[in-house]
Amino acid sequence: MSKTYNLNCEGMVCPMPVAKTKRRLNKMEIGEILEIKGDFAEASENIKRFVEKQGHSVLEYKVDGEEYFLKIKKN
Repeated sequence: MSKTYNLNCEGMVCPMPVAKTKRRLNKMEIGEILEIKGDFAEASENIKRFVEKQGHSVLEYKVDGEEYFLKIKKN
Protein backbone atom coordinates (compact mmCIF):
# COMPACT_ATOMS: atom_id res chain seq x y z
CA MET A 1 0.00 0.00 0.00
CA SER A 2 1.49 3.32 -1.03
CA LYS A 3 1.71 6.17 1.41
CA THR A 4 -0.53 9.24 0.92
CA TYR A 5 0.53 12.78 1.77
CA ASN A 6 -1.70 15.85 2.08
CA LEU A 7 -0.80 19.37 1.02
CA ASN A 8 -3.08 22.24 2.01
CA CYS A 9 -2.64 25.24 -0.28
CA GLU A 10 -5.65 27.20 0.96
CA GLY A 11 -5.00 30.92 1.07
CA MET A 12 -2.06 30.64 -1.36
CA VAL A 13 -1.77 32.17 -4.82
CA CYS A 14 0.74 31.33 -7.55
CA PRO A 15 3.53 30.50 -7.58
CA MET A 16 3.43 29.17 -3.99
CA PRO A 17 1.15 26.12 -4.58
CA VAL A 18 3.36 24.92 -7.46
CA ALA A 19 6.54 25.50 -5.43
CA LYS A 20 5.11 23.61 -2.44
CA THR A 21 3.95 20.76 -4.71
CA LYS A 22 7.42 20.50 -6.24
CA ARG A 23 9.09 20.49 -2.81
CA ARG A 24 6.72 17.80 -1.48
CA LEU A 25 7.10 15.57 -4.57
CA ASN A 26 10.90 15.78 -4.32
CA LYS A 27 10.71 14.23 -0.82
CA MET A 28 8.40 11.41 -1.88
CA GLU A 29 9.14 7.91 -3.18
CA ILE A 30 7.91 6.62 -6.56
CA GLY A 31 4.36 5.28 -6.28
CA GLU A 32 3.37 7.48 -3.35
CA ILE A 33 0.28 9.68 -3.55
CA LEU A 34 -0.04 13.43 -2.94
CA GLU A 35 -3.45 15.01 -2.34
CA ILE A 36 -3.58 18.77 -2.76
CA LYS A 37 -6.42 21.11 -1.90
CA GLY A 38 -6.68 24.84 -2.22
CA ASP A 39 -8.93 27.80 -2.90
CA PHE A 40 -7.36 29.59 -5.88
CA ALA A 41 -8.59 27.73 -8.99
CA GLU A 42 -5.92 29.18 -11.29
CA ALA A 43 -3.25 27.47 -9.18
CA SER A 44 -4.84 24.07 -9.82
CA GLU A 45 -4.25 24.41 -13.57
CA ASN A 46 -0.63 25.41 -12.96
CA ILE A 47 -0.09 22.48 -10.57
CA LYS A 48 -1.67 20.03 -13.04
CA ARG A 49 0.47 21.31 -15.91
CA PHE A 50 3.66 21.16 -13.79
CA VAL A 51 2.94 17.63 -12.51
CA GLU A 52 2.24 16.25 -16.00
CA LYS A 53 5.34 17.96 -17.43
CA GLN A 54 7.41 16.24 -14.72
CA GLY A 55 5.99 12.85 -15.76
CA HIS A 56 3.75 12.20 -12.75
CA SER A 57 0.12 11.00 -12.97
CA VAL A 58 -2.90 13.12 -12.11
CA LEU A 59 -5.34 10.54 -10.72
CA GLU A 60 -8.06 13.02 -9.78
CA TYR A 61 -8.68 16.67 -10.66
CA LYS A 62 -11.70 18.61 -9.40
CA VAL A 63 -12.46 22.32 -9.46
CA ASP A 64 -15.60 23.76 -7.85
CA GLY A 65 -15.65 27.54 -8.06
CA GLU A 66 -12.33 28.58 -6.53
CA GLU A 67 -11.93 25.34 -4.53
CA TYR A 68 -9.75 22.63 -6.08
CA PHE A 69 -8.52 19.12 -5.33
CA LEU A 70 -5.80 17.10 -7.07
CA LYS A 71 -4.63 13.57 -6.42
CA ILE A 72 -1.18 12.88 -7.85
CA LYS A 73 0.88 9.72 -8.11
CA LYS A 74 4.64 10.19 -8.20
CA ASN A 75 6.22 8.33 -11.13
